Amino acid sequence: MATLSPGLRKALLASGITVVLSGGGAAAVWAGTQPSPTPSSASVSAGPTPLGNAKSADGRGRAIHGEHVVKQQDGSYRTVLTQSGTIEAVNDSEVTVKSEDGFTQRYVISADTRISTVPPDLPGRRNGKAKPSLPAATAADLKPGDTVRVSGTREGDAVTATRVVSGELPAGLKGAHGHRGHGPK
Repeated sequence: MATLSPGLRKALLASGITVVLSGGGAAAVWAGTQPSPTPSSASVSAGPTPLGNAKSADGRGRAIHGEHVVKQQDGSYRTVLTQSGTIEAVNDSEVTVKSEDGFTQRYVISADTRISTVPPDLPGRRNGKAKPSLPAATAADLKPGDTVRVSGTREGDAVTATRVVSGELPAGLKGAHGHRGHGPK
């Protein structure tokens, strides 16, 4: 095997670095000219947050309704639904919600369903807390036409509401920097 002179070795190394840097620059320019990918499904949160008219931090808007599967700690799977909309019908055992795009879902209200309302004096309830607690309510407090955010679980054809939040958050309480919900951005 022939040995390379130090001058030739430096020239080959310099040209190799130039090729790598040029290729990286070309890749960056190519990536910058490609359209952003569109998600295959709407992103949803694990639980409802009171409604607001603000767009999400990433500019895609807020979720209207969605369904996703969650793996439980015991290895089983659970189908979770979330929806925002207005109440079409309600009684002690179920609530029907219609989203602005026309999607309608009936939710069973069980003894484990947590129902709460956003009171008009919510800013005064903060008392120095970053996240005020919402007062508990019952199905009797829900009325047709109320704005709600619901989360529930599907078993077969039945969907049981796990959480119902009625009302809208005032603009100043929707979360820091447009981030609504829990966990990392």
